[in-house]
Amino acid sequence: MASSPENTDEKLLIADTLRGNHEAFRPLVEKYWGLVSSIVQKYIKNRETAADLCQEVFLAAFAGLSQYRHELSFSPWLAKIAVNKALEHLRRENRAPFADFDLSNILSQALSPDEVFDQKQLFEDCIACLPEKLQILFILRHGLDFSYEDLAYVLDMPAGTVKSIMFRMRSQLRSFLESREQREKTIAGREQEFDV
Repeated sequence: MASSPENTDEKLLIADTLRGNHEAFRPLVEKYWGLVSSIVQKYIKNRETAADLCQEVFLAAFAGLSQYRHELSFSPWLAKIAVNKALEHLRRENRAPFADFDLSNILSQALSPDEVFDQKQLFEDCIACLPEKLQILFILRHGLDFSYEDLAYVLDMPAGTVKSIMFRMRSQLRSFLESREQREKTIAGREQEFDV
C-alpha cells in the first residue's frame, strides 16, 4: 500500500520535529486543530477549558512524538491523546463525559446554510438518541470518518468489538430514523389537511 502525499508530508514534518526543528510541528497543529477541538468539545462544554485542553493535547503529542508509530496514521494517534486528555480532565472534575459536539469544524463549505443546518440537526438528533458510551464512536466514525482500525486504536479495543458495537449502534439509529420519518410524515399529513 503506497503512502499518500499527505501522509508523506506528515511523516517528514514529524521526522523534522524529532530532529529538533520544533517549528515543523506547527503545520500539524494547524491541520489538526479542528479535529482535536471537535473531539475535546464533545466532552467539555466550556469553550475556554476546551481550548486549554486542545493546547494540552498538542503539548502531549509534541512531548510524546518519539512514541508515535509511523505505520499508523497521525490523526488516530492524536485523537487518542485528545480523548484521553478530555476524560482525564473530567475525572479530575468528577463530571460525566459528553457535552455538545460542534460540527462546524468538519461540515463541507460547499453546503448551503439550510443544508448545513439540516445536517447538523440530524447529526445532533442521532447523537442524542444514543447512550453516552456510543456517542464518541458515532462522532469519530460518522463525523470524523475514522476507520474501524482507527477507532479500535483510539478506544483501546479490538477492531471486531468496534464492528460489533457499530452494528448495534446502527440498528438503534435505524429505529430512531424510521420513527422520526414516521413522525414527519404524520405532521406533513396534518399540515396538508389544514391547507385544504
